[in-house]
Amino acid sequence: LDFYLNQGRVHVGDLATTTKDAFTVWAADRAAGLDAIMLAPTRELVAELNRRARDHRLNHTPASSEVRLADGNQASVGDVIITRGNDRRLRLTATDWVKNGDRWTITAVSNNSGLTVRHTRSHLTIRLPADYVRESTGLGYATTIHSAQGVSADTMHGLLTGQESRQQLYTMLTRGAVANHLYV
Repeated sequence: LDFYLNQGRVHVGDLATTTKDAFTVWAADRAAGLDAIMLAPTRELVAELNRRARDHRLNHTPASSEVRLADGNQASVGDVIITRGNDRRLRLTATDWVKNGDRWTITAVSNNSGLTVRHTRSHLTIRLPADYVRESTGLGYATTIHSAQGVSADTMHGLLTGQESRQQLYTMLTRGAVANHLYV
């Protein structure tokens, strides 16, 4: 923690301020071409961050073709989603498949609500069938700390309420390869 404090990567404020700050810096990272993710301790905060991120991406422009994800959110071409189930039948390569915690950018929405997606790290593409999309996907701009196991990004912006365990803090601080920021 001393390292993060000394590097100015721990930001303190009330929940509304830290949520706004985490989102603002996350958006700046994305605009700079970084693969950034936001983490939060509750599904409610994650839902708020995901909605805010999608609204920001759309910038008041209606999406052309949308599909409903398992988390209840709508998504369209350009949105980042996260897969929530391992499926070895959905092969990327001979040794790689769609896994829980993989993040993807939607490149196409089919007429039957399936998705063509590009992996955020490997850039490999695959078509996710409609039943998988309905049962095992969610918006992937933000996720809970518990769901972040195995997630990798360039930068991580994590909200903390003070109730998190040492293990949760470790999970947060090991998601970003370039930088990790905490908002307490």
